[in-house]
Amino acid sequence: MREASRSRIGFIRVQLSYLFRTLPYRHTWRHRLWTLVEGVSLLWGYIRLKFALRFSERAAPIRGKTCVTVLLTHHRPQNISFLVEGALRNRFVTRVIASNSNPHVKIKDWVRSTDPRLTLIDEAKTTQPGHRLVLAGESGADYVLSIDDDIFLTPKQWKKLFEFLLSDERYPHGIVGQIYRPGTKSSNGSPFHHVDGRDAEVDVLIGAYAFTSEQLERVFDLAAKIGIADLSRVRNGEDILLSFGGTKRPRIHRLKPALQCASQGLPGVALWRSDDKFWDERVRLFEKVRDARFAMRSIWANGRKDIEMIANS
Repeated sequence: MREASRSRIGFIRVQLSYLFRTLPYRHTWRHRLWTLVEGVSLLWGYIRLKFALRFSERAAPIRGKTCVTVLLTHHRPQNISFLVEGALRNRFVTRVIASNSNPHVKIKDWVRSTDPRLTLIDEAKTTQPGHRLVLAGESGADYVLSIDDDIFLTPKQWKKLFEFLLSDERYPHGIVGQIYRPGTKSSNGSPFHHVDGRDAEVDVLIGAYAFTSEQLERVFDLAAKIGIADLSRVRNGEDILLSFGGTKRPRIHRLKPALQCASQGLPGVALWRSDDKFWDERVRLFEKVRDARFAMRSIWANGRKDIEMIANS
């Protein structure tokens, strides 16, 4: 009980530290005062999440179908336990793979679950966000759910994400996305415009992903087509590749996470705020993948015959 109490206090302390570290990037008094509101919201979201993790029912396989969950962590090891717990509370999740790419951290120090469905990995070499796709492929699962380590879903929300995928398997599903509008600038200074809080088609999913093994095969085809040999080394844009894996544009749904990490926009932690070339890289990759997908559209429509020939052309 004492260890659990320390863990709770540690998580909250880190979240509040993240929140107050954002103050130098808040350029108006109104925005700075809003930090207090965000702090209260953070504490309330944490309480709701803990309650849901403790008392939620364990959802059975949906129409007999199950999935694997893939989770990655690097900068935020204190978050991984909540992600693992949320997924494992559902019986339709047959395996949870949690991969840590931070050599200064041992993932077992942060996850106490002894559930036999859980696989914890401290990577022997540095991996990037694209490693989630490699782990998903190695799992051999027909269906995969994956979320970033700054998003926390309740067990019921994990279930909803899986149900979205099963409702239409032609494209990947998520809860937050971006629309690409070249020649424009969104609030982040890029041509990628943020979309959430509604059911909509988007160009790119970000943060949360539900996809099939067939979509994943197309992702590897696209990666080969544009010259990416090792997806584990893709630091920026694995979500773009995944978003083009369907036969239709990906969709987001009206599903608000129970809690979001206060570091999601913090330089030095969030990649998009830590690299000046982040958006330029995404624009280039998006256009390359879009063109590659157009070139491979006909072969996908006719089956997998000659995929290798086209991918290497």
